[in-house]
Amino acid sequence: MNTNGTGMNDYQLIKNNLEFSRGVDELAQPWVFRWYIIAFCFAPAFLILFLGRIADDANFLVLSGQYALAYGTYLALFQLRDKPLLNPIQAVVLLFHWWFAVGPSLAVFFAVKRSDPDMLSRYVASGGEALWVVALGIQVYAFSANRTMHWCRGRINHASFLMPDGLLYRQKTLLAYWLVGGVLALVIAVLARFGIVGNQTISYLGGTVSENWFVSALEAIGAIAIFATVGVMGYLAGPVLPHTLKFKMIAVGLIIFNTITAFTSGWKGAIVQGFALIFIVMFVWRQKVPYILVAVLALSYLFIIEPFVNNMRYVAEIAKISTTEERAELFKIGLDSGIVMDEMRDHEVNIESPFRGIFLLANGIAEESSLFNGPWDNTISEGMLSLVPRAIYPDKPDMNMGNFFGRYLGAVDPDDYMTNMGVSIPFEFVGNYGYMAGILSFGLIGIVWTLFCVWLLSADRLATHPLAPLCIIFALGLEASVGQFLAKFRDLPLVFGAAFIVWIALKKRL
Repeated sequence: MNTNGTGMNDYQLIKNNLEFSRGVDELAQPWVFRWYIIAFCFAPAFLILFLGRIADDANFLVLSGQYALAYGTYLALFQLRDKPLLNPIQAVVLLFHWWFAVGPSLAVFFAVKRSDPDMLSRYVASGGEALWVVALGIQVYAFSANRTMHWCRGRINHASFLMPDGLLYRQKTLLAYWLVGGVLALVIAVLARFGIVGNQTISYLGGTVSENWFVSALEAIGAIAIFATVGVMGYLAGPVLPHTLKFKMIAVGLIIFNTITAFTSGWKGAIVQGFALIFIVMFVWRQKVPYILVAVLALSYLFIIEPFVNNMRYVAEIAKISTTEERAELFKIGLDSGIVMDEMRDHEVNIESPFRGIFLLANGIAEESSLFNGPWDNTISEGMLSLVPRAIYPDKPDMNMGNFFGRYLGAVDPDDYMTNMGVSIPFEFVGNYGYMAGILSFGLIGIVWTLFCVWLLSADRLATHPLAPLCIIFALGLEASVGQFLAKFRDLPLVFGAAFIVWIALKKRL
């Protein structure tokens, strides 16, 4: 197999890998006609229609909205079928369908199974307006993304300083990224011993404020190590390459280490992130769903991760834990002593957890909105202040739009100023300017997100670039407010600057 990816596109690279591993039949037909894509799009609507009849208050707008979303998702994917699965642009369509169709359908199934009429009512009695916003908006997104990709041809030069010299990053590149991140982590640790810190935690949930701009900048640059962590996953689950055993073992070690570390963080996303990266890499290069990995991840999340983290968060609140360090120590005690194991055995599966409650929160916003008006004023402009560094605006207030959404919608206690809730960017637009703005915001997302992905990954390697899985994980941030999502981009120039220096140091061969 030719291991030099220069001048080749996703389709050619994936086809070559499948031929080498004798799986070329996977590309025999367009991916949009594969059975699991069709099932993903339409099965949730059929399930809700079939089981929703049990409810006394099933709403026609909800049922029709689910069918509209099923067809809308499929047509959006059909528009994006020219590129092989799975790239970050296609992932946005799948993500909204996951939140608004797959999640509600599984909740309805569990509600019927448990004979829980209240839970059933939450998903079939209201929410039709939100479903129609997504069903129409996702079409606008796909159209905008497609047109933007066509416009980019010959106009947007990709980030050469991040493009691998072959299929994956060379081993020297990964070591260089880790070295830069490790040295900076050591410097930051030494400064912390002298009381000089960058981002200071302000709550047990991990909220931070910047105390020292210089150290905060070092922390941001140190994130370059993530490029290596994501890149090494390709050696474990990516294309078939010779002489990769050492880096396969490193990848396995990182997954184990990060999983153990994440358990003490109290952040469920961090625990599953490594496995999600493996899933993405495996699917892209094999064009097959790794069913065993999906089953193990789903069962582990629902029966171990979710109940453990939720129980320990409850203990942390009772103990009035105020910092992430104290929380980490508490979680370690929980792991060592099995303090919550008895409670976990009696824990009822929280099927709503993987879907973040976004459908219900979006429904709450949509019910208070109209075509051109919403219940809020200026949350978008106020949230944009999070982009301004505290070094420039020292009096910048501590802001958490996600917490405002939660308190406004009654999802968290009125006195809780820590918990963050996601409603998704389009529904922040709905809450400010009405349904039409929410639908059109999908188009804005399509343009901005496509421009970023094409620049970062290149139009030819949207799926097979080593950093493509990181972009897909990054897309999960669309659940947040506009300001919170854009804040994720704020430190990228520093990281990219460090990556550019590494590129030069490695003689422009990654």
